[in-house]
Amino acid sequence: MDQWVTAASSLLAFLLYYNTLDAGFVYDDRRAILSNPDVIGHTPIKALFENDFWGTPLTDPGSHGSYRPLCVATYRLNYAFSGFKPWSYHLLNVFFHSTATALVVITAKRLLPTYCMKVGTVVTGLSFASHPIHTEAVAGIVGRADLAACNFFLLSFLLYTEHLRIRNRSHRRHCRDSYKQILTRHLDAEDQNFRLSCHGLVQQLLISVRKLLKAGKTGPLKVFNVCEVSVGPVQLSKCHCNACASEDAGELLQWCTLVGTLLFATAATLCKEPAIMVVPLCIIYDFLRDIRQDEPFSKYRWRSICALSTGGLTLLYWRLRIAGAPSGFAAADNPTARDLSFFTRFYTFTYLPVFNFFLLLYPFHLSFDWSMDAIPKITSIFDARNISSLIVYAAISKVSWKVLTSEIKRQQEKKDRFYKKQKTKQKWNNNCKHFSRRQYCSERKSNMPQKENASSKRSLCPCNGCKHSLTEEHTNVCRTVNNNNIMMHNSCVCPTGFGKAMAQRQHKHTYRSPQIAMLLFTAFMVLPFVPASNILFYVGFVVAERVLYIPSVGFCLLLGLGAGALTRTWRRNELRSRIFMFTLLVTLCAMCGATLRRNLDWRDEESLFRSALHINPPKAYGNLGSVLSTQGRVVEAEAAFERALKYRPNMADVHYNLGILHQNQRRYAEAIKSFEKAIYFRPSMALAYVNLGTSLMADGRLAEATSALRAGARADGIRVRDRREHDAARVSALVQLAALHSRRGHWHKALSSYKEALQILPVTNSPIVGWTRHNVLTMAGDIYIQLQQWAQAEHSVLSALALAPGHAATYLSLAQIVARNTSRNMEAETWFKKAITLAPDDPAVRDQFGMFLRSQRRLRESAEQLVTAARLSPTDSTRAASAARALRDARKCRSAERWYARAVELNPNEAEYHSNLGAILHLNGKYVAAASSYRRALQLQPNDQVTITNLKRVRTLMSNQRKK
Repeated sequence: MDQWVTAASSLLAFLLYYNTLDAGFVYDDRRAILSNPDVIGHTPIKALFENDFWGTPLTDPGSHGSYRPLCVATYRLNYAFSGFKPWSYHLLNVFFHSTATALVVITAKRLLPTYCMKVGTVVTGLSFASHPIHTEAVAGIVGRADLAACNFFLLSFLLYTEHLRIRNRSHRRHCRDSYKQILTRHLDAEDQNFRLSCHGLVQQLLISVRKLLKAGKTGPLKVFNVCEVSVGPVQLSKCHCNACASEDAGELLQWCTLVGTLLFATAATLCKEPAIMVVPLCIIYDFLRDIRQDEPFSKYRWRSICALSTGGLTLLYWRLRIAGAPSGFAAADNPTARDLSFFTRFYTFTYLPVFNFFLLLYPFHLSFDWSMDAIPKITSIFDARNISSLIVYAAISKVSWKVLTSEIKRQQEKKDRFYKKQKTKQKWNNNCKHFSRRQYCSERKSNMPQKENASSKRSLCPCNGCKHSLTEEHTNVCRTVNNNNIMMHNSCVCPTGFGKAMAQRQHKHTYRSPQIAMLLFTAFMVLPFVPASNILFYVGFVVAERVLYIPSVGFCLLLGLGAGALTRTWRRNELRSRIFMFTLLVTLCAMCGATLRRNLDWRDEESLFRSALHINPPKAYGNLGSVLSTQGRVVEAEAAFERALKYRPNMADVHYNLGILHQNQRRYAEAIKSFEKAIYFRPSMALAYVNLGTSLMADGRLAEATSALRAGARADGIRVRDRREHDAARVSALVQLAALHSRRGHWHKALSSYKEALQILPVTNSPIVGWTRHNVLTMAGDIYIQLQQWAQAEHSVLSALALAPGHAATYLSLAQIVARNTSRNMEAETWFKKAITLAPDDPAVRDQFGMFLRSQRRLRESAEQLVTAARLSPTDSTRAASAARALRDARKCRSAERWYARAVELNPNEAEYHSNLGAILHLNGKYVAAASSYRRALQLQPNDQVTITNLKRVRTLMSNQRKK
């Protein structure tokens, strides 16, 4: 049954998110994956542990500070497997959600009270699999950080529960071994004879025969084997050795599970930072799980807690040391954090956890972003939302206090009963000589419940310590020590039983009460949310649905606990149980339907942004306008931008995108105004300077364009969100500035701009949003050529080749530079051939090599290269004419005629082609066709003297032929 629940929950989780496999990259996926050099593989593996989640170095002042190398490593594996195909990324997300669902079910089995086990486990697993709040984490690829962290979080917690089980078992074994040694010394020092009655002797013989038969079938028993009936020194030492070996193995397992707990906690933290809260959760569970306060047990407990706390604090210190605290963020991301009023911050941040809890309760009002004014700030104590905060916190406090006080009271009552029973037993022991065994047995039988079956009688009579009957494992040693089951009953030395008795003893001191479970599940829900609650430090968001993925585990466990409590007595009231099951089924179907519908919102960016228009209009309309502009829906995009600016006029991104839209429509005056507003609201926006300079150049205002581009190159980027994008914009500004200087003939200024761009780019050839060091070095080489500084040009191109040795165009540039020195013609030819080897289908390479061969008077080889170039671009009339000219120079007039005719066919309105075709026809003796071509050329270019002269010659030749 348990395995079926786990499998069904995981299968439901997979099926519900199956429709996300054909979704694309949306929202933050683009920055985290498509433009992340750590994902694409442009950086070494060690860079994963040096950069933040977005690929920015942690030492950069503008770094986001989110340190999640394991999550980025999974993206890198996806890219190595399938490139930028979204389905593989989504498939791994769905797999992580399915495994997390299975782990949640396993956790529920270990933590829920016994009477809640069946219904509670089903409700917990199915609700976690289908909760709509998980859609952002599963359907959004960036949410993988939360998915992976949750898996490691639960594995760490489950491993610690296993550590506690092994620790308690080792503690019980240690207690039995210690008492066995005391018992041995007691029996050796006892001088008086132990007398058995006839009835007792028969019972002892039966027990000995049973133990011998059992030992013959299954080997020595676990605690007291057959050899322990005798008290010989050899047998006792053998048993003692076995106990020591078992104790050492248990100790090793304890430390292994504890180390595994810390390792999984570390892995969870390396996926996402809030997962570090699994360490305090394990400590709380350790205190709530067991009620014993005796000194040996407390020593082992504190040893585990101290080791776990030390590991957790070390992990926290290392995390803060390597990445530091969260960096700054824009005021729009979390407006309350920048508010000057303490009370506004207090009221709002007190309400936000309540709002997140309401999202878990009613997950049908969701949004991809809750920044800006999606949740208005609470500025007054009379705001109605303060009432909900007060009610929730009061309810949680009251319930927690009531549970704690009742638990403390129950522990105290149990301790009092224990001491009272001890006093009674001691008094009974002092009068044991006058005690009648027959009377004692009759009293015990009279005190037993009347409605017990045979098996329960056998397991409860008569030993108070082990609950075994005289016909089972109740040995004479136990009866001797307990003085006929009267004294020291809490230190039973009978063998550990099997079946139900074993299970009863294993969970004897383990609390599975609903009160303790509710406290633990509340901690499961609250602790992982604390880092995102703005209590410890301010974070760069107001509400993020994917942050609730781990806390939702505790919420679903609470749902399972409540469902188990409601169905505890369901057999007594069939109508109530049917109503509950129907309600549960309807709720589950509603959650599944909401999840499937929400998945469709995350299919593409347009659907995602439209789904949030009623929650966060400025952000949604601004992003929607960008999507519509990309799709070419210009009118709708402009309307979306304008609506976004009506809600929030100071959005620099929206002004910038609107300027791009106007620029593409060649509405340069409006574009310039939009770019200027974007710069006004965000002076560090280098891209706005670049496009402002482009619009000014297009508008003919070159001096202003130069100033704008220079300002963009010097824009301050200390606290920019995306350092790579900012540096790429600065490089773009410098490249455009160099192009502007080149257009005006200022070659030295252009060269200076390229050198400044090289200082921004990294030493390696890693691209920064389209720009590489290789590109800029190649363009700088062209400037050196214009300045006729051939040595510097060659050095620049060779430096570019060192960064990109497989770039054919760079080899072509190097060949052209070397070819200017006639003494290096062989070297130039080598570079030309290297370029052809790298790009055999590039007609430009063939053109340049053909021209080089022509300069060497190797006309036939030149014609071959130019003909190949013309064949590689069959629609290019210029290359066809060049091939024809080369063939004519190589005296292949028939082939030249065909290529001239091809050039005329491709571009019939070019007079030069008709004139050249007439000339080759003239040479080939086709005078009539030549005259026709000359006449067509003169129609297109009437005053061409060369064509007129050639036409006269052809007419003369034609008249001479007639005379003959």
